[in-house]
Amino acid sequence: MARVLRLFCMILFFAHGSVVSANERMRIAVVLDASDSAHAEVATVLRGQLNQALPSASVDEIDLGRINSATLGDARLIITLGSQAARRTLQLAPRQRIVHSLIPASTQQALPARPPDSAASNSVVLDQPASRQIALLRLALPDWKRIALLGSTADDPRVLQLETEARARRLEVRQAQVGTERDLYPALQRVLIEPAILIATPDTQIFNSFTVQNVLLTAYRNRSPVLGFSAAYVRAGALLALYSTPAQIGLQTAELAVRAARGNELPAVQPPSHFEIGINVNVARSLGLNLDSAEALAAALMQEEGRRP
Repeated sequence: MARVLRLFCMILFFAHGSVVSANERMRIAVVLDASDSAHAEVATVLRGQLNQALPSASVDEIDLGRINSATLGDARLIITLGSQAARRTLQLAPRQRIVHSLIPASTQQALPARPPDSAASNSVVLDQPASRQIALLRLALPDWKRIALLGSTADDPRVLQLETEARARRLEVRQAQVGTERDLYPALQRVLIEPAILIATPDTQIFNSFTVQNVLLTAYRNRSPVLGFSAAYVRAGALLALYSTPAQIGLQTAELAVRAARGNELPAVQPPSHFEIGINVNVARSLGLNLDSAEALAAALMQEEGRRP
């Protein structure tokens, strides 16, 4: 019920407030991979919210295969969904304001620079803030004082941020670097020599479809719960997952796009503002862990962030 009310409040944001101009027509181009179901879900939410908030605007979806300077030329605002859409759009060097969404923070940081005379760019990234991840672990597993981290490089910002947040919460951190896939099992054995909460990060060199089962099985054998970053992780055997759904990302992207269309100054990068928590009750039972419900944990986490559940 709390989550429904939260989404309702988001919808109210779009239902009021001045539009760009009473009679002004504006075109918003949404660049996406039309064959991707997550892109389609975000685009559906975007279209509905933008049509409500900016009734004078036309929202045009442009598949990656059709993107060129002509299809973007008269757009007032460009919204890109996914890493490919962001990169291909920037290759065309458009000058309009751009909102990137559905991209990892690593992609956002690697995007090429825009021409000096370009309008602002803003991004909604998929990565959950390190502070939110550590706060969830303290709420869900308050008796656990040790976390385990793996990184493919020594300076991975995701790992460094998690380490900083964990130490600030007086948690012990075990960390190892994984250079190749052959390094993965020995690294897991080192960081899980004593039971610890393994935090999976969106580092595809380590956590990918080819390694996930071995990672989860090794952690389970070492009596170590795993915090994943998608619902699929919970289904595969992670104890917990913290993630944002396409619909939630769509709502946040629409809110950002409306403000961008109105010319507002905004942070260059925004982490997800809405999130879900997943729990694998079978894994919890097998590890002898008693957890609050996902809804209770989400409410407590939002309260800790200073937001109303």
